[in-house]
Amino acid sequence: MTKFSERAQGFPWPFAEGETDFRYSVNVEPARVRRTTATGGWGEHLVDLGGSDYTQLMQQRREVIAAHPERRRVLPGMEMACWDLLLYYLRDMAAAYPESMHLGEEGKNFHWRNDLLGTDQAFTFGQEESLPTDPLTFLASEIPDDLVLLTERDGELFFDAGLVTFAASWSVSFNVGMSMTEIHGPVPRMTAEGMTRRAEIFMRQLQPGQAYRRLNWSTSKHRGERLDTSLETYREWESEIPQLVEEEDWGSLQLRNELQHFVRLPMTGTVAFAIRTYILPLAEIREIPEWRDQLASILRELPEDLATYKGFGDFREEIVDYLAQPADSMG
Repeated sequence: MTKFSERAQGFPWPFAEGETDFRYSVNVEPARVRRTTATGGWGEHLVDLGGSDYTQLMQQRREVIAAHPERRRVLPGMEMACWDLLLYYLRDMAAAYPESMHLGEEGKNFHWRNDLLGTDQAFTFGQEESLPTDPLTFLASEIPDDLVLLTERDGELFFDAGLVTFAASWSVSFNVGMSMTEIHGPVPRMTAEGMTRRAEIFMRQLQPGQAYRRLNWSTSKHRGERLDTSLETYREWESEIPQLVEEEDWGSLQLRNELQHFVRLPMTGTVAFAIRTYILPLAEIREIPEWRDQLASILRELPEDLATYKGFGDFREEIVDYLAQPADSMG
């Protein structure tokens, strides 16, 4: 029996069985439903702790939060939504992982313990001074998901608060205050073909407490274990892909997945948009025949504008050729 890495076992493969082409769609489904894959499975919980690398992932995330305080943006009037988000996620994690996550409640007083990170914090709901930092930053330091809060105005959803450490070529500071249409304007076909509007209508119709999810994918803009490819750090990683292409190191190129959750928060009615990022090198994907063959087919068929937006338009043929060669045939 083939032994897959822990990362591959929990990787949320973004394509349905038998799918050979890709176009943007409003591909939402209920959250907290486990999906099996060729390597294992994913999706049982709202928050995926990521196996044994959770503490390392959270260390990287906390370092970004400390070094880039501008990654947290909260517009006036969003403070209570941040508390709503904090409590919703702490309750969910305590229910999903009772062996390591604990939340005591007594009226407005709470006591949170995260045994994996060593967090032990009592706080009073709505009183920021009872936390070591603001509620959004506190939550972002406990979970690996990037967090965005959306509010409705004049029939549209606007990005009014968020803390984002692992953005894929975008900037939370630039996008805050924008509508969904404005944010997704650069994505080929998505707005023009009506997907942005349909997604917005779906999120506006969510009922309090409801949680749904979708998967989005691209190729990485870097090599190695970097998750932070935000525009704020562009100068740190801008040369990594050109170097990879020059060296023809296709195995180090990575498929980058975003598991996106949409939750209507129960107290404020704010829509929470959470993004959990996963990366898996093509060298590992090539070890998995079902994934290797399917990805090669999808990349080969993808229209040019989507291939460019997904990050591999200039070296599509090289990647497909690389995937087409079984791993054991390469020296």
